[in-house]
Amino acid sequence: MTTLNFEMPKLMQALVVILAVVAVAVADVLLKKAAAQGNLKDALSSPWLLGAVILYFIQIGLFIIAFVADWKLSIIGALQTAFYALIVLAAGVLLYNESLTRMQVIRILMTIGGVVLINSR
Repeated sequence: MTTLNFEMPKLMQALVVILAVVAVAVADVLLKKAAAQGNLKDALSSPWLLGAVILYFIQIGLFIIAFVADWKLSIIGALQTAFYALIVLAAGVLLYNESLTRMQVIRILMTIGGVVLINSR
C-alpha cells in the first residue's frame, strides 16, 4: 500500500485548519437557518441543509489532508475548537442578535490566548 506523505509550511497548515473550521462553523449556521423553516420536513428539504452538508464534506476533506500530512491531532483540535467558537459566537451576535456578557468576552479572550500559547514554541 502506498502512502502519501507531504510537508506543508506552517502558514499553509494554519490556512487549511482555518478553512476547515470556517466550513464547519458556516455549516452549523446554515443548519440553524434550515431549522428555522418551522418543521422537520421543510428543514430537511431546505437548500440551507444542502449547503451545510456540502460544507461538512469540505471540512472532512481538508482534515483528511491534514492527517495524511501527519499533523498533530492535539494542535489541530485546539485550533479547531478556538476558531469554531469565535466564528459561531460572531454569527450568533451578528446574525441572531444574541448577546455576550463581559465575563464571556473575557473567557473568549483567554481561550484565544491559550491557543496562541499552545501553538508557540
